[in-house]
Amino acid sequence: MSEPVTFSAEQKRPVLHALIDSLPAEELELVEKLLSRLEMDRLWKELREGFTQDWADGKFSRLDEIISEVRADLKKRSA
Repeated sequence: MSEPVTFSAEQKRPVLHALIDSLPAEELELVEKLLSRLEMDRLWKELREGFTQDWADGKFSRLDEIISEVRADLKKRSA
């Protein structure tokens, strides 16, 4: 069995652009939703990694205490 042919991103881009250019309008909306979802997933992964690192670095060590203080202050103001 032969090895599958792989292409670099530079080789794929023009082919993908041509495919998108040839799509009917109603399918473009689906492609746009798919690309938006991929972007959202990528950004969410980056955000999660950042928060994970911040937790590991101890940047949120006082978060529970601060939230309790704010809640107590808000409770006083609403009384």
